[in-house]
Amino acid sequence: MTLLLSSLSLVISVVFLLTISPLFLSLLIILQTITLAIIINMITMTSWFSFMLIMIYLSGMMVIFIYVSSMASNELFFPNNYLLVPLFIAFAVAASLTSSHMLNNPSDYTNELNMTLTKITIFKTMKMYSKPLFIMTILLIVYLLLAMIMVSKNSSFSYGPLRSFK
Repeated sequence: MTLLLSSLSLVISVVFLLTISPLFLSLLIILQTITLAIIINMITMTSWFSFMLIMIYLSGMMVIFIYVSSMASNELFFPNNYLLVPLFIAFAVAASLTSSHMLNNPSDYTNELNMTLTKITIFKTMKMYSKPLFIMTILLIVYLLLAMIMVSKNSSFSYGPLRSFK
């Protein structure tokens, strides 16, 4: 499943490079964030970091979406059909390879079903602040600080409104 989501993330990244429309770019960033959050949730087996990542990116994207939609409200979106066909074929091949790989190997998460609810809770609580995840916590703190600085600089009232009315 992680391989399928990683290939989806790669396809979203390639489409992001080929897109010009700012509203579609924001949609791709939201999709990329959700895909990355699911991958992080599957790897770390805790949902706190992926939940925080989604909430931070979505709140930042709402501010950017309002700003960009007010600036480029009349821009039309024309998808490039000649680029979407190879991307769809590449994703379909990756999905078929992933599904055949998953059928041959048993899942690593089958042992989790034998745990009781209290053991799972204790395991997730201990793992949340372990040394390998400490770097993610620091990166989340730094990203929150930078996002707060950027949003406060973009919405500064001392320079007037974000969009001048004529």
